[in-house]
Amino acid sequence: MINASKAWLQNALPVQFQPFINRWRDNTSAPAHQFTPWLLNGEHLGYWDKQHQQTLENVFNAAGLTCTGTHHGIECTHTTGPQVLSAKLATAGNMLQALGLVPGWRHEEQLVMNSQGEVLATAERALFKTLGFRSRAVHVHVKNHKGSVWTGVRSMSKHENPGMLDNVAAGGIASAESVDSTLWRELDEEAGLNSDDFAWIEPLPPHELVLSRPLLYGGWHHETVILFHGQLKPGRRPKNRDGEVGAFQLMTPNACVEAINAWQFTPDAALCCALGLATAK
Repeated sequence: MINASKAWLQNALPVQFQPFINRWRDNTSAPAHQFTPWLLNGEHLGYWDKQHQQTLENVFNAAGLTCTGTHHGIECTHTTGPQVLSAKLATAGNMLQALGLVPGWRHEEQLVMNSQGEVLATAERALFKTLGFRSRAVHVHVKNHKGSVWTGVRSMSKHENPGMLDNVAAGGIASAESVDSTLWRELDEEAGLNSDDFAWIEPLPPHELVLSRPLLYGGWHHETVILFHGQLKPGRRPKNRDGEVGAFQLMTPNACVEAINAWQFTPDAALCCALGLATAK
C-alpha cells in the first residue's frame, strides 16, 4: 500500500500543485517530533503526544493495558482477544474523554487494525486521532458531464475543518461496514446521490493511500483513504441531507487547483481532488 508522503506526492502530482505539495505534512515533518510511537505486543499501532505521555500511561495501566516506556516508544501488552481489548480501549477512552483529551466524541466505533489488515479491536472513532490508530475512510471526487467539479463546503458546526472545501462525499468506515456500503451511504447522506445519478463511478488510482501525519490542532492522523471518482448524469446534482455540508458548488478545474494550492480544501479532500484532476478522463 502506498504511503502518501511528500516525496510520493512530488512524483504523483503535476507541477501545478507544487504549492500544495510544499505544505503537505507527513511523518517526517517537524511537528512529528512531539509524538512517540505506541506499540502493542511489539507492533507499532499508533502515536502518543509526548506532552500527555504520563497521563496516557496512567490511563492505559488503569484500564488493564500495561504500558512502559522503552527506546522504541511506549510498549503495551495484551494477551487475550479482540473483545477484551475493545473493552479495555473503551475504558481508557472514557477516562481520556473525561480528561478532555478526546475531542469530537462521535459514539461511533471503527476497527483497530494492524499493518496486515487484521482486526485487533474496535474503538470510538474520536479516539483514533488521540492515539494515532489507523482508521479507514472513503473520499469521492465528483464532476458533471462538462468536466466541472462538484465540491462541498463543510458546515460551520463541524468539529474538524469547519467551512473548508471538501469532496462531495467523504467519511469514515464504521466497524460493521464494507467499503462499498460506506461509499453509497456517504453519497446518500451527504449528497443525496445514488447509483442512478451517476454516468459512471469507479476507483480513483491509486485507490488506497495511507496518510500518516501530526495534526495542527493536536493528535495524529493515521488513515487508509480509499478513493473514488465519478461523473453525474446531466441534470443531476448533489443536495445535502444530514446537515454536515453547508453548501455545494461547481468549480472549474483551474479554480480547484487554485483552491488546493491556497489550502482552502481539507488536506484529504485536496489530495483526492488533485488526483482526480490529474487523471481526468
